[in-house]
Parts: sequence; C-alpha cells; structure tokens
Amino acid sequence: MITSKFEFKSPKDVKEAVHLYGEFQGEAVYLSGGTDLVPRIKLGLVKPKTVIDLKRVASLTRVEDQGDWIKIGSLARIFDLKRNDLIRDYFPVFEASLEATSCESLQMRGTIGGNLLQNSRCLFYNQSELWRGTKGFCLKMGGEACNAVPGAKRCFANYCSDNAPALCTLSAEIELSGPDEDRRLNLEGIYTNEAAKPFNLRPGEILTAIFIPKKQSTGGYEKLRVRDAIDYPLMSVAFSLVDGTGKLAVGAVGPKPYVVEIKTPLRGAIGEAVEAVLKQVRLVGNTVLEPEYRKRMIPVLAERLFNKIMEGAK
Repeated sequence: MITSKFEFKSPKDVKEAVHLYGEFQGEAVYLSGGTDLVPRIKLGLVKPKTVIDLKRVASLTRVEDQGDWIKIGSLARIFDLKRNDLIRDYFPVFEASLEATSCESLQMRGTIGGNLLQNSRCLFYNQSELWRGTKGFCLKMGGEACNAVPGAKRCFANYCSDNAPALCTLSAEIELSGPDEDRRLNLEGIYTNEAAKPFNLRPGEILTAIFIPKKQSTGGYEKLRVRDAIDYPLMSVAFSLVDGTGKLAVGAVGPKPYVVEIKTPLRGAIGEAVEAVLKQVRLVGNTVLEPEYRKRMIPVLAERLFNKIMEGAK
C-alpha cells in the first residue's frame, strides 16, 4: 500500500524531538520500532504531516540497574530484552511475554515502548481505507457507531500488548517527557479505559523509560492465538508472585489490561480473581475467534498458568 506524504525528522535527543512535535502543531507522530505505526500509516489509519524517528536517541536504548529499580529505555528492542540477564533473573513473567511477542524477525525491530503504546485493534478497524469507507467509519474513525456491535456508542477495540499485562503484575512504572514537564506514574495509570483513545498522554509526550522494582519474582505468561508466531494475542494471562503476594493480569479483552491483586495465592483465589475480571469485560465479535470461546478460555489459561508457576515455585 502507498502511504500518504509526510516529512521525516531524526532528532538526536528527547528535547529536540518534543520541540519538533510542537513545530508541527501536533500533526506529527513518534516512530520507534515501527511494527505498529508503519502498518497503520499504510492503512491510512493515521496520516501525519511529519514522522519523528527516535532511533538516534541513544539514551532510550539502555537497560540500567539502579539498585531498587531496573530502568529500561523505551527504545530497547524486544529481542535484546528477552536475552538480558537482569530480566531473566528477576522477571520471568516479563521474559515469557517478550518471548511470546510476535516472531524473532519482528522482535529485532520492535521496541518495548512501541509495544506498550500500540493502538487498540479490531477486525472492523485494522483494514484498508477502501474497506473501511465501504463499510462505513466506526467510532474509532470518527463515525457515529460501533461496527462490531451495530448501534453501540462505545468502542470495543482490544489493546493487544503482550508486555503490558506482564509489567502490570510487576507493579512497573513509566516515565514520560513532554513540552511542559517530565512525569512518572504507575503503568496502569496510562490507560483511559476507552478503546477509541486508549492512552492518557498529553500532546507531545514521549514514553522514555520503564521502571520495574528490583525484586525476585516467580511468574509466567500465556496467550491465546491462532498461530504460534506473529499473531497478536486474542486473550492473554500474566501472573507474578512477589514477596508472597500475587497479581493476575488479563489482556487483549478490552481497552487495557485488567489487573487483580491476590494476597493469598491459592487455587480458590485465582478463581475469584478471574471472576473479578469477567465482571469488568464485555467480549464482542471483533476478532477471528468467537467472543464466548475467548471468554471461556480466560479461566482455563489462568488456572493452567497458576499451576505451572506454583509447581515451579515448590
């Protein structure tokens, strides 16, 4: 597909990148790995006047041990992170999610920041402009109603990051740099819970780093997908046990990961956590699998993952 015309900028640091964004009055996008953004540009889902490539910003690629925290630059590549000794030693849930992300050729291009800030997906949205125009624009494209649930005034697209659920179970935090100030917040605080606009980002902000508490953990990640390589999750489950407290996160079933803390990591508690998630989600027919099947697989994958982790912990 032929993309729309745009200017290409390659700043040397974050400050210059933010300044460039302001110069183009918000009609610009930041490029990291491009595995999500480039297909969206080709499909006409986003038509920027300028693409600001961040790859020359060396500070965004580093992984640092800061004592109480592990700091991961947002441009660190998925492939490099899954082979990092710190991540292998401390965060098995994160390592498992990195391994499950797409295939190795895309892992070598994709970045952790791009994976976290990928846009929500839907069969009625991630299509060519011709297809979408014929069908009629949905809420996420500025239309009047949802195409997955005819007449609905709410968007049901799914946020399909592999890495976000894993990082949520580790109580990760993120750092954002923008025109006015830098800010740091819990990863869960970035989500709006609205699929049409899933992120609570201020204009011009760049995700610069992810911080994970440096604590030994036990955990794992499972995803439901049609093919074992390349595919986005159609539903995913992450679980971590840190200092005797567990966290369960379920992804790809709505506009954000759904996270439940489990103070007593027993089989019954996992069932209660899954029930808490099921009360919050409404799955619809906007993926290649039936919504009822995806819903039934949440407790199946959660129990399978929990049993595997607890057996390994023993």
